[in-house]
Amino acid sequence: MELKSVIQKAYEEHYAIGAFNFYNLESGQALAEASNIAGKPIIMMVTETTIDYAGLDFICSIFDTLNKQSKKKLFLHLDHGKDIELIKECIFRGFDSVMFDGSSQPFEQNAIISSELRRIAHRKGVVFEAEIGRVGGQEDSVSSELFKTNPSEALRFYDLAKPDMLAVAIGNIHGRKTAAEHLDFSLLAKIQDTISAPIVLHGCSGRSAKEYSVAIAEGVVKINIDTELREAFTSGVKHSIRKETDPRKILGIAKEGIRKQALERIRIFSKTYH
Repeated sequence: MELKSVIQKAYEEHYAIGAFNFYNLESGQALAEASNIAGKPIIMMVTETTIDYAGLDFICSIFDTLNKQSKKKLFLHLDHGKDIELIKECIFRGFDSVMFDGSSQPFEQNAIISSELRRIAHRKGVVFEAEIGRVGGQEDSVSSELFKTNPSEALRFYDLAKPDMLAVAIGNIHGRKTAAEHLDFSLLAKIQDTISAPIVLHGCSGRSAKEYSVAIAEGVVKINIDTELREAFTSGVKHSIRKETDPRKILGIAKEGIRKQALERIRIFSKTYH
């Protein structure tokens, strides 16, 4: 598992891989360009909503083309998968990693399903991510009230499901960061001390470099970014559409916004990368 090795190296050397959502050709191009400029590998993510919108064939075609042209390895990831059959399809279609979001399920059910999907994924050399605790806010079809991860429960879940990466909730939320939202780094440290394994943080748009640095020091190897990419894209469209009528120029300006945001995050996450 090539991504598995990348994750393990990040965990041992204390840096993180940027994981960014894409939705169409332009957003995918922007992320690939940012990866090439930074000279670092990234994870390109799609959600079930994006698959419904664009179609799995189209997504795989875009990614495969970008990956072949890229100077650095790109990895394709299914984010917040809830449809078990779709998760399996992504595994068999050659995704590098998949996530099962069983955070709304009872603990035992989440662990059982995660364990089975992990076995299926590993048979195909696919990295598996699971989640314990609920990341608050809303992203596409994923919506939940905040429920922080309990360290002892995380250990029990990790021992049962044995995921390659574990997504946790420490006060992070999907969507725009709010003034009342604070990351509980003491909780993150307790979780890491308990499970001693690679951790994923969702809902991490709009954070400071210091916050990212502290999270990485506590074993976070994958940081998910979506909201600030959407905002950069739509801001570019809004401003350019006032003076442009050529869709290619409008989308090109919007694409530049995503590339700029992604590049900044890649450099922060990978500053200790060797």
